[in-house]
Amino acid sequence: MSFFLQRWLGGGGPWGRQDVAQAVERLIDEVDPRVRLLPRSQQQLQRGVRDTLRYASELIEHLPAPLDLSPAGYTTDRRVGLLFASPESLCRVLQGSEALQQYFSHPANPDTAYLLLVMQPQARQRLGSQLLPDGQVQNDVPQQVISFEQHRVVAAYDSLKNLRQLAGMEAFNALCRDLARRVALFDARRQQLEAERQRVLLRLAAGGQTLINADALRGRDDVKDDELPRRLQQLDAELAVMGKQLSLPGKLDYLRQVLRQPQQYFKAGLESTWLDRMGVVTPPDLGGAQLDFGLMKLGEAEDDVRERVVFPGSVTRRDLQQWRERWPQ
Repeated sequence: MSFFLQRWLGGGGPWGRQDVAQAVERLIDEVDPRVRLLPRSQQQLQRGVRDTLRYASELIEHLPAPLDLSPAGYTTDRRVGLLFASPESLCRVLQGSEALQQYFSHPANPDTAYLLLVMQPQARQRLGSQLLPDGQVQNDVPQQVISFEQHRVVAAYDSLKNLRQLAGMEAFNALCRDLARRVALFDARRQQLEAERQRVLLRLAAGGQTLINADALRGRDDVKDDELPRRLQQLDAELAVMGKQLSLPGKLDYLRQVLRQPQQYFKAGLESTWLDRMGVVTPPDLGGAQLDFGLMKLGEAEDDVRERVVFPGSVTRRDLQQWRERWPQ
């Protein structure tokens, strides 16, 4: 079957028509359910959603080796000790995971769950000491420390193969959430401009009268009185544009734009760094060990890119029981 025929039938990778339709509904639910009121809104998004799912699947197809998230794995899998501050913090993440609870609530599922773990990387600078190859200690050395926070188990599967195949859907879900966040921020900006416009109108209406305290209406914009007419024109022009963009047709057009060029909004790949046991970036010749991780980036503007580290992992029913025995919740 040719690629174009597969695309027309809704195929391509593991994504069938039902998967694409559900992904479309998820996208609309996240951004604005009212988009469904527009004629053929779902149909207009289907091709872009299908292509974005394929693109996301290709990006995160090559993930690092799974983490051993058993109690023993915390000490034997060096990566786990770098990613979690303590065994107790790992225990809390596993016990608080709704995805794992749902997976192990079905007795028919295999005893081993393969999960997708997402966390936020944090890098900070500090001055520290460094052990040189000749045995001397050098103090006040600029160091970069990388830590990992806000751990979440976003999905659990019955095999590593299914995890790798379906992780693209989880990446797509993350993109949906990020688009909803951006639309919400844009709407918050519109509300700020509307509030400023009201202040400008009240100050213009006050004129030189003392019945209204114009100084209390200045807000943070602090526009001078003689600049108010020009500022009002600017606000009207900007709000007119934002009104179109935040209308239902405008939101639909925005989603179509993102889905046409997902590579501008979503990137992922396998990254590597070298860290010592305290998380300090350290070259290999000074004892740094290689850490391979999946890195997902969401965002269009350079100053508003959200990064997430992605790892597959495995844990068994017995592992969870041992964690509960060590740290009962």
